[in-house]
Amino acid sequence: MSVLALALPAAASAGPSARVAAVELSLQAGGFYTGTAPLAEPASFQRGASRDQLGRRTLRLRARGWAVRELQVALAWHGFPSGTVDGRFGPRLARALRRFQRSVGLRPDAIAGPATIAALRSTPPRPAFPLAWPVLAPVGDPFGPRGNRFHTGIDLVAGTGAPVIAAAPGRVTWAGNRAGGWGNLVTIRHAGRVRTMYAHLSTVDVRVGDWIAGGTLIGLVGATGDATGTHLHFEVRVGGAAIDPLRALVVLSPGA
Repeated sequence: MSVLALALPAAASAGPSARVAAVELSLQAGGFYTGTAPLAEPASFQRGASRDQLGRRTLRLRARGWAVRELQVALAWHGFPSGTVDGRFGPRLARALRRFQRSVGLRPDAIAGPATIAALRSTPPRPAFPLAWPVLAPVGDPFGPRGNRFHTGIDLVAGTGAPVIAAAPGRVTWAGNRAGGWGNLVTIRHAGRVRTMYAHLSTVDVRVGDWIAGGTLIGLVGATGDATGTHLHFEVRVGGAAIDPLRALVVLSPGA
């Protein structure tokens, strides 16, 4: 649910996870934020990556190469995915780059020059307030690369009918079925340009326009939409950027 394809051209022996890890290794070497540490990667990928790292040249529409792949992955980690990571600077990447530039107060010119590269080295934003866990359940799939895709939320594995609560007070802006694989979805707008999204619900217990308190029951866990099993897909967006929810959720003490 809500994923970014990451199909990278590479040696036939390397799987999608290894190809994504190669890009992340190169990003980490250049000081870019890429979330958790990437998978181990063959030295051959690292040698190839070093020839064209992000930041060594200005990137703009119609550019190609390894640095463009790194730009695509770095933008995805900052919450602005741009489609398949193919090393080609096309219109979708230009749109994602403009959105990122606006989010950090840069001129949205869709050119990855020194100021944009410096901003990509920063840690993505987080809400100014902590969020409650919408359901107390283990994390199945985390935020980030998943095979040859990019997962823009976390999957909390819980049984059908488990109660789902609002992570913070706010106003309901979506409540019902939504195309694109979401299934039954609730979206809540909070203070500070923060939105939370709760997908694959079996039932929805709120309506658009409702003002609700944190901890309010909003629905029940299910497997509607494109879900391979029963779970809650939970997303957090700050200023339109999808961030890792684990950076926003309150830390639970052992046994909580």
